[in-house]
Amino acid sequence: MAEPQKTTAIAKREPTHSERFAMAVERQFAGEVGNLSFTGYEKTLAQHLFIKIDAALAEAETKRRDASKPAIAWTNINMTKLAIDAVNRVQLGIDALIPGSLYPIAYYNDHTKKYDVDLRVGYKGELFYKMAASRKPIRNVRIELVYSTDRFTVFKAGLRQPLEGYEFEITQPFERGELVGGFGYIEYEDDKDNVLVVLSKAEIDKYRGKAKGDSFWGEWYAEMAYKTIVHRTTGKIIIDPAKINVTAMAQVEAEDAKDFIRQEEMPALEADAPALELPPLQPENSAAAAQPEPTDETEPF
Repeated sequence: MAEPQKTTAIAKREPTHSERFAMAVERQFAGEVGNLSFTGYEKTLAQHLFIKIDAALAEAETKRRDASKPAIAWTNINMTKLAIDAVNRVQLGIDALIPGSLYPIAYYNDHTKKYDVDLRVGYKGELFYKMAASRKPIRNVRIELVYSTDRFTVFKAGLRQPLEGYEFEITQPFERGELVGGFGYIEYEDDKDNVLVVLSKAEIDKYRGKAKGDSFWGEWYAEMAYKTIVHRTTGKIIIDPAKINVTAMAQVEAEDAKDFIRQEEMPALEADAPALELPPLQPENSAAAAQPEPTDETEPF
């Protein structure tokens, strides 16, 4: 008599929190804008974005002082806005876990009684997607601040100077003096296409003058000057529409332009000092990253 066949049940793996976030973003975006299906790589970027946002919300909640406002938690986040903004960043290929690429900032919205999460693209994120989308291949982009003791000479392309370039020497690295300006240099694979962008301190201060307040520029002037030079330099890159989602780029740049008006509310986004970075996050399958199962009170997805 034949032995009865044995069957082995395979336990179904439950999606992780970041996987649920990626699926929720797809559903929310589809409901508001149109059908969307992430590629495998885009799903990974969306999961990284969740980890970044989750850590930022937890940190912001520890610093919340206004007891009249709800907790800074997923149940109190405007998911419609977040889904659209998240898709725009993912479609630009921005990896939120790369330091300096993206910063989630939560603001309480008095009208919706929820928190809007701004996904602010850092200068490294902007450099990444602009370089990747350039019509002409780029080897490198260099951004430098210039101080009063530095030696900086500009060579503009002309009849006697075939290539655009510069000479830059830091003569006193530990006592560089006052900031007097900065420059950005785009190095293309074809050197004849190289572009030098020079900004004086007066030109940088025009951006400072657009801010609604001065507390942030006053405390983090060098960092904001650096970011300003990045904006002006990457603005010289000619974008190939075939290499990027131009709608997503237009949305991101429009939001970034508004940041110069709100900068008195911004934390220190662009300084790379370790104290200003979120603590390193463990992979989701590690013990350090273990989280309780989601409930109706902790997660909306």
